[in-house]
Amino acid sequence: MKAPVNLLAATVCLTTLQSAWAIGGVDTAPAPSATHETKFATPKETRLENGLRVIVVERSDLPLLAAQVVVRTGAEVDPDGLAGTASITGSLLTKGTETMSAPEIARAIESLGGSIDSGVGWDASAASVAVMSDKAEEALKILADVVRHPAFKQEEIDRLKSQRLDGLRVALQQPGSLARFVTERVVYGAGAYGHAAGGTLETLQAIDRNQIVQLYQKYYVPQNAAFILAGDVTLEQGKVFAEKFFGDWKAGPASPNDQRPSGASDWKPENVVVDMPEAGQAAVTVAKPAIQRTAPDYYAALVANAALGNGFVSRLNREIRIKRGLSYGAGSSLDPRREAGPFSASAQTKNESAAEVAGLIEAELKRLVSEPVKGDELKSRQAVLIGRYARGLETNQGFVSEISDLATYDLPLATLDKYIPAINAVTGEAVTEFARKSLATPTSLVVVGQAADFLDALKKGFPDVKVIEQKDLDLNRADLVKVK
Repeated sequence: MKAPVNLLAATVCLTTLQSAWAIGGVDTAPAPSATHETKFATPKETRLENGLRVIVVERSDLPLLAAQVVVRTGAEVDPDGLAGTASITGSLLTKGTETMSAPEIARAIESLGGSIDSGVGWDASAASVAVMSDKAEEALKILADVVRHPAFKQEEIDRLKSQRLDGLRVALQQPGSLARFVTERVVYGAGAYGHAAGGTLETLQAIDRNQIVQLYQKYYVPQNAAFILAGDVTLEQGKVFAEKFFGDWKAGPASPNDQRPSGASDWKPENVVVDMPEAGQAAVTVAKPAIQRTAPDYYAALVANAALGNGFVSRLNREIRIKRGLSYGAGSSLDPRREAGPFSASAQTKNESAAEVAGLIEAELKRLVSEPVKGDELKSRQAVLIGRYARGLETNQGFVSEISDLATYDLPLATLDKYIPAINAVTGEAVTEFARKSLATPTSLVVVGQAADFLDALKKGFPDVKVIEQKDLDLNRADLVKVK
């Protein structure tokens, strides 16, 4: 495979050419060449007898290797009343094994000139290493150890819980962070996606070692996992590594993805205000469940979201920040998941302008349907997505991350090469149709701030708003209100 294009050098080159055309008196730049097919390194795969999927991407241009073990289960399997259990479990993988302490793991990886990490998303958990390829065997031995033999020492559990609790206490006093927690509940209620993935003040304190071990034993099994390598490695070498470090990993009884429903199908529009008396600003969020990762209109969804709220010139930022100066930045996000993941559009603003910003966000969602994305706007949003994707695949870690996503959702590995042509093929009509079906009203509104400064104005556009005092807020309940 050819070495990746140096984007900075390409930009400098283009700028130099543009200057030369101007000096030479040429009014227009040459027409762009025809688009050409982009091909990335082809993933190859096999499977061990214990069910572990092994995926290898050979990229021999640099002596580097990235590897990851991804488990196709994440925060959606947190037990009721124990939000944050999966997140704590995944984070503890690198905090000590049966034979190595957390400092020993860190020193061992650093001595190899590499890095190691672990973490948890909504639908998957993962542990990863990156290292020079000639240090692969030593690094993969450590990776296998943290995945297969975590010690879950009580002192590490206590330390991590303490860190999480400290961070959470700070976050709950910030309107933007609190709005995100509330939005999860408003969109998904008591469903698997409704709780705080990282836990709440109450659930983090309730989690004990037994619950962590039980979750680990149930879901961290080879038939629910994939071992992914990208870099200076062949499929044959990958097979050898897999057999050596994971071949005797015992398959367990768990079946993948047996979590309870996400809550997306039970969503009903609801408008909620959390009155935070000390808030210096108001956080405004419009949200709803939107799309699965495997949905056929996935690419149209990405373009629609990019047009609406990705980047400085997106519609939301142009209207709220550039045109009206109501926020330092407004944007939107789309998080496709195993079940319908959330869409949200948000901005922070003065308390006094919260109602105006809420109305503007709703208006922009409607305008995405009434004023289609087309022409230069469509092309620029496609270019943003393609550039971001291509930059991500320049590194072995980025390559592993993309393959991990495909493995999590049982998507064909050939999807890697389909992304760019699929984004380029999205039409304005497809964007409009997705916006009409999945983004436009009805939606849920969440505003966190000093309610006295905006509530009367907000009720003019959202008359059925539910007001919750900050002191009465309970993130552990689907209705968000403490029982008195």
